[in-house]
Amino acid sequence: MTKPTIHIESLQIRAPMRSRMQSPMRPLLAIPSLRIAPGERVGIVGHNGAGKTTLLRLISGALQPSEGTAEVLGTAMERLHSNAQRRAFRQKVGLVFQGLHLVPRLTARENVLIGGAARTRGIRSWARIFPSDMVQEANHALERIGLSNHAETRVDRLSGGERQKISIARLWLQQPQLILADEPTSALDPSAAAQACGWLSDLSRESGAALVSVVHQPGLLPLLADRVIGLRQGMVVFDRPVDEVGEALLQDLYQ
Repeated sequence: MTKPTIHIESLQIRAPMRSRMQSPMRPLLAIPSLRIAPGERVGIVGHNGAGKTTLLRLISGALQPSEGTAEVLGTAMERLHSNAQRRAFRQKVGLVFQGLHLVPRLTARENVLIGGAARTRGIRSWARIFPSDMVQEANHALERIGLSNHAETRVDRLSGGERQKISIARLWLQQPQLILADEPTSALDPSAAAQACGWLSDLSRESGAALVSVVHQPGLLPLLADRVIGLRQGMVVFDRPVDEVGEALLQDLYQ
């Protein structure tokens, strides 16, 4: 049996109590059991505050369970304590979040090359001296997203949509085993959004990486996901194949 990329059991995440007199709060997230297989594409939907971003923060290593277990790529999140452990884990996880995590003063190509930093050891990595074949990979990734003419442009001089595309291009260099996307098309027009969803899905298929996306536009679900998980108040309301998730089910979830 193939080991799951994500395996959650009896999970609860609670907000920290500020004083002993404070009454216990409803968990931010409460998931009895969840498995996501390698290469699986999963969309997460739900109202604001439903727990979508909390779930992504958990499986990215930014949060630890209050109760239960969460194992991601063979690493128990509740045992992820040291900086060295976090670095080793995060090298295997590709992120496309709203904050983008780009370095503003570096060029588009340099930001894409940062994705391959873990593949370059020693002082060459710190000095951002990358082998020629990796530079060619970065050029190909920029060409793929239609930004090869901006390879030498600092990213703080690019539009929000262009920066979002660069954060996706960087994943091709990183070669992650898990891709986490939080509203990956938030800065893109409808045509570019569909294209970006295609790039993320292509990367998942080409690399065998699982793709987990928080999706706010239901029309993008078929482009990003084979399976959809609906959250309400921190709990899983449904977990279904994408072709079983219709308008009525989504309306009920958001109401």
